[in-house]
Amino acid sequence: MTNQIDLTFIDNQSHGYIQISKYDLDGLNIDIKDIASQYSFYNENNACYYLEEDNDASKLHTQLRLKGYEIFNYKTNHVALNYMSDPIFKRINIA
Repeated sequence: MTNQIDLTFIDNQSHGYIQISKYDLDGLNIDIKDIASQYSFYNENNACYYLEEDNDASKLHTQLRLKGYEIFNYKTNHVALNYMSDPIFKRINIA
């Protein structure tokens, strides 16, 4: 049987992000430090990471494949261009 996971793709008209819950990553035993760069964001209000599409999303896919997930079902959420400028989104600073 093939494992599937549902993810949300956030499209702000100039860039995209994969949204995934901190709790989902914890449950999958994926460390955010292994997949996120300074181009990704965290929203403390909903405990979700927003992984930028060009690099961090592919790292997430690699980690998910290592956990046995082969099918990624995406729901796209189209948002305003300045959506990620809201102060609730904090850039991830992995030192």
